[in-house]
Amino acid sequence: MPLKKKSWVCAASVMAFVVATPLVSSAQYYSRVEVRGNQFLRGDDILAACGITTEQSFSDPAVSAMRECLMSTGQFQDVTFAPDGDTMHVVVEELNTRPGRVEVGLKYDSEVGPIGTIYMERYNLFPGTFGALELTFSEEHYGMDASLYRKDAFSGGWDAGIDLHVSESDFDDQSFTHRRATIEPFIARQIDDQRRVEFGLGFRSDVIRDVGVLASPHIVAEAGSRRAAFVRLSYEHQADSWGFAAKQYFFGLGSGDVVSQTHLEAEKTFALVPEDLDLTFSAKGGHVASLKGEAPRITDRFLIGGSEFRGFAPRGVGARSGRDNLGGESFVVLSAELKKEIGDLFGTNAQIGGFVDVGSAWGLTNTLGGVIDDSFEWRSAVGISLTLDIGRVPVSLYLAEPISKAPGDKEQNFGISISTRF
Repeated sequence: MPLKKKSWVCAASVMAFVVATPLVSSAQYYSRVEVRGNQFLRGDDILAACGITTEQSFSDPAVSAMRECLMSTGQFQDVTFAPDGDTMHVVVEELNTRPGRVEVGLKYDSEVGPIGTIYMERYNLFPGTFGALELTFSEEHYGMDASLYRKDAFSGGWDAGIDLHVSESDFDDQSFTHRRATIEPFIARQIDDQRRVEFGLGFRSDVIRDVGVLASPHIVAEAGSRRAAFVRLSYEHQADSWGFAAKQYFFGLGSGDVVSQTHLEAEKTFALVPEDLDLTFSAKGGHVASLKGEAPRITDRFLIGGSEFRGFAPRGVGARSGRDNLGGESFVVLSAELKKEIGDLFGTNAQIGGFVDVGSAWGLTNTLGGVIDDSFEWRSAVGISLTLDIGRVPVSLYLAEPISKAPGDKEQNFGISISTRF
């Protein structure tokens, strides 16, 4: 939340007091100045708004000027100064204790067409608790995601939250309707600036229904609902030029069908020419397996393509049975992309890139007696990408051409994503 622009005038007044202070009172300096009590404004921004630094004297007249400056920003109900040894604490009580926003958005994605979104968030929805709600809807898919999050809910730096998800999809390239609902309480801990862990224990309802008369026998056998508890473990490491994330799910706990699902993702960027030319390597992979009972269903297998594997249509890569793509119980996608800043285009900064994507989805527990070919086979594609903002609207597009593919794979040579919020 930005402080008012007039704060630079206040800062000038503070500096005037600093100059005058040695003439009227003894100087009082501190080696550190820290902000306390702030929940929504960054401490550095608060200090910078009135030019408060360790180089200033904190004599009574100077402190009075600093307080007056901070109060004039209109962001605080009260401001006090509390020295503690060689540290001066600037204790603030923010005026807006429940900031939030409501946004209506419109996206266009070549994979699913127009997408409408409604997003709402509120800090201190409940005391110390952040709440958010997002609704998405398109011709073939709708969804709702709601969450509550409380920082430092438990000792040791553990946060707590709860996520709720409801969605239904009826894609024209699939012969069934998929409905999913999950509720997941979780705890999380930010180990340091780069590392984060989360542990969730939730309940999931996963339903395959309205199976078409021409559907694969594979999907007919998988139709129906599965409702049971699940566990999620996740780890994320984000550094300046590289990142790694891992997620592990165990679905169906307490039921006769227990499934393990693993996701791994990594990315590394090399600045060949700082702020001009970057080379990025990325890798994604996953595996799902039955630990007990029936094999993983199509809604837990991996159907890759679209922006995840450019050059191929969404759900365009995987083992096939008739018109249905059954996906795979394992997948991998590797990508190398060279991006260059090309300066202003349509009045905004733009990047152009060249990429190579390779990957595959393979493996089925049930191949209908060997009728379905679920073997590993590399697919690959090359292309160019362009990212820019047009009138503050983010636009991303690419052109891609498959180099190698398997029988039945569906191509998509062009992709575009446009997103704006009001």
